[in-house]
Amino acid sequence: MNKILESLKSKKVRYGTFSTLMIVIVIAILIIINLVVDRLNLSYDMTANKLYSISQQSKDILANIDQDITIYALVRTGEENFMFANAVGQLTFKELLQEYANNSSHITVEYKDPYLYPQFAEKYNSEGEGALPVNTVIVENKSNNRFRAINPNEMITTDYNMQSFQQYVKTIDIEPRVTNAINYVTAENTPVIYTFTNHNEAGIPESLQDQMIMANFDVKTFDIVTKDIPEDCTILFLTQPARDWTESAVEKVREYLQNDGRALFAFNNIFTDMPNLNSLLDSFGVKIGNYLVIEGSAEHLVSSNPTIMLPIIADHELNKTLLERNYRPLFVQPSGVETLPVKKNSIKIEPLLTTSSSSYGKVNPEAQSIAKEEGDVDGPINVAVAVTDSYYTDVQHTTKLVVVAASSIVDEQINYQLNGSNYFFLINSLNWLQDKDDTVYIPSKSPSTLSQLTITQQQIYIMMFFSVFVVPLSVIAVGLVVWLRRRYS
Repeated sequence: MNKILESLKSKKVRYGTFSTLMIVIVIAILIIINLVVDRLNLSYDMTANKLYSISQQSKDILANIDQDITIYALVRTGEENFMFANAVGQLTFKELLQEYANNSSHITVEYKDPYLYPQFAEKYNSEGEGALPVNTVIVENKSNNRFRAINPNEMITTDYNMQSFQQYVKTIDIEPRVTNAINYVTAENTPVIYTFTNHNEAGIPESLQDQMIMANFDVKTFDIVTKDIPEDCTILFLTQPARDWTESAVEKVREYLQNDGRALFAFNNIFTDMPNLNSLLDSFGVKIGNYLVIEGSAEHLVSSNPTIMLPIIADHELNKTLLERNYRPLFVQPSGVETLPVKKNSIKIEPLLTTSSSSYGKVNPEAQSIAKEEGDVDGPINVAVAVTDSYYTDVQHTTKLVVVAASSIVDEQINYQLNGSNYFFLINSLNWLQDKDDTVYIPSKSPSTLSQLTITQQQIYIMMFFSVFVVPLSVIAVGLVVWLRRRYS
């Protein structure tokens, strides 16, 4: 018995007991850390496009929700982790939906198997054409019975590569669609944007309409020749006409604008005279210049082409998020927006996008060279402005315009050249026109970098510091302490 007690007092037993105790403590600490991390849902999304997380804009919207919202995903049992797996990878969609619930106690996510519950989705099929497809997402506000069903084809945009003859994922619209649906079911009303094409206007491309819908606008077209501007019109969106407007159209738009109307103009007058259209803009102190803008600064050129440019973004509330996120609109062959020397005192005109001081406006359509000549308009030139006409009679009146002297801003292909910057600017403009916070617009994500990790130079240095210095030195220090204790105990 004494031998057993003596053996328990030996150095080997003491060191063995100490080592075992340290292992138990370390394991206990790791278990506690994992439990805390799991309970707090702490994670960090290192994907380049933040694919596993929602943006700060969505989080800000969720922070203001005070109504209970349920997000239903129609997916077969056992396949919840594989929704849109071919486009965004496994688990991604489920993780993204869970982010909504994690950021708001008013959001609940539920998965419904359409084969086990075939009657469930019937009441959400507002189109009345067959059953809702698998992977449909339904966002419902039970307090007001408003809902929006998001078709799976709306959450992933595909295109066809003519070189490889293969279909590919062009944009990922999961977050924009879901966040917009939450906005829709919690909003009191949805603003309506109207346009017309009676003068062979270019119209609003379908891809831009999709972005506007995702920003919680309705988009409609009407006939301005036979009808007045609809009473529910929130904003007029007016694109490049093939010919000058009729006097009747001008007067209808003028009357609408003078009664607190809002409008976005997106067209240019390159060597073309449109007196009726410019007479309307004259009422608000601006006109579209009858010339082609040439950019002389290499810093603002694309492909060294002086008619394809990246305008300077002015410091204006409309441009706040463009500047914060480094979005740069791309203009092709713009003309300029000129401020008239005589205008109403109540009108305020603010630059939004301008060219450099090296630019100029080419006024001669017969010129054999783009070099600056006598008579050309000196730069810098405004290519987009915000106009506010605010005055008081018996009540406060406010008319707001955004005038963009480039029809190219609505072009789909040009928009995709710089990751959607042009449409981002247009959505911000629409939000500013209706006095709405531009943070409600969630841009689509590009799949081009889904499988990559974005690591900054600072992160590389931190990882190198820990792997080269901290970890090895920690191991050496622990070993040294153990060696010293054994040597001098």
